[in-house]
Amino acid sequence: MRVVLASESQSRKRALDILGVPYEIHPSAIDEKAIRDADPAALTRKLAQAKASRVAAEVRDAIIVAGDAVVAKNGRIFEKSRDLSEAMEFLRELSESELQFVTSLVVLRADTKRVLSTVETSSLHFRALAEREIRDYVARYPVTSFAGAFEADGVVRFADSVSGSYNFVTAFPVGRLAVFLREQGVEI
Repeated sequence: MRVVLASESQSRKRALDILGVPYEIHPSAIDEKAIRDADPAALTRKLAQAKASRVAAEVRDAIIVAGDAVVAKNGRIFEKSRDLSEAMEFLRELSESELQFVTSLVVLRADTKRVLSTVETSSLHFRALAEREIRDYVARYPVTSFAGAFEADGVVRFADSVSGSYNFVTAFPVGRLAVFLREQGVEI
């Protein structure tokens, strides 16, 4: 049974590469803005499920791996920024605060419609960020590709403390992905 990643995300590709699983890429191309929820866990779960379902309808003989991630702080959800200006706004708001990185994972076996899913959260505390380092960061990284405008290097660079899942490194909880793939019949 082949494995299909419902994303072109470099971070999510890295998760499957870490596991040594051969895979194909078939982006879901769903309208993510059409799916809304005020709860970050519910939102990411709905988006991941929609992505997996879309790809499963197009690729019937595969195990589909899909996910979604957001950053949350005090009831506000930070998805991907529209542009560099908004990315800098996000980072200014996340500066010197507690935030959550919320990731959903869906592994769907297209032939049986069996779905395995989880939502995992990391709690992070960002130190105070200087304007100069925010500008440097957005100039060096493709920040509009990442929830909350930061990727794994941003966590290393900005976080004083991290607890919970290491889902922010690959935008998938890799340990849970390995378990789900095995349960769906993939040898790891």
